[in-house]
Amino acid sequence: KQWYQRRVRGNEIIDGKTVPVSVLLIIVGLVIAIVGFLGCFGALKQNSGMLLVYAIVLGVVILVQLVAGILAFIYSDEAEHLVRTGLEEALVEYGKQVDGEDSTWTKGIDWLQANLECCGVEGAEDWSRDMNISTYWISTTGGNHDIDTPDSCCRESKIADGCGTGMATGYNTADVYNTGCYEKGKSWLMNYTTAMGVCGFIFVIFEVLCLLIGGCL
Repeated sequence: KQWYQRRVRGNEIIDGKTVPVSVLLIIVGLVIAIVGFLGCFGALKQNSGMLLVYAIVLGVVILVQLVAGILAFIYSDEAEHLVRTGLEEALVEYGKQVDGEDSTWTKGIDWLQANLECCGVEGAEDWSRDMNISTYWISTTGGNHDIDTPDSCCRESKIADGCGTGMATGYNTADVYNTGCYEKGKSWLMNYTTAMGVCGFIFVIFEVLCLLIGGCL
């Protein structure tokens, strides 16, 4: 099947990371439930011991959130480097098959390029032999694609089998996306950064108020 004909499930793209993330979300949910129970029941029964535990746990949660926010800001450049490295690694592995099916890297890159409307790491030229990044794609085993992009780089109106043939030159912007996935990914994140920051700030303020109220009861 062509990339645009198959359905790619999220757990196929992130592979073995699905279970750890699910477990983490369950643990976070349990912590929130326990904290909420301690606060509500403690306030209802005027139980100072439960309210004290509630205040301590909530204080720890606030502290962890603040530390996480600070670390995220400090290591933002390193995170960008890791994203770029990951994309380059995905291009190196693109086209390989595992047990007769496209690898996770291949599915992930196809999904990314189609949904973010991007191509390659920095642009469509990344798929060419001259750039020598997508080593399997340009190899004899991978199809010997000297100046071809995957079909997932094609604009929606141009999608067809083989539409990426000869498009890794950087000049065919009418037929394929030429903006790199690295920049498109950064832009997508930046569009939501302000909103996430505001929501996070409001959430922390709300938690601090809950902590103060719990301490006064």
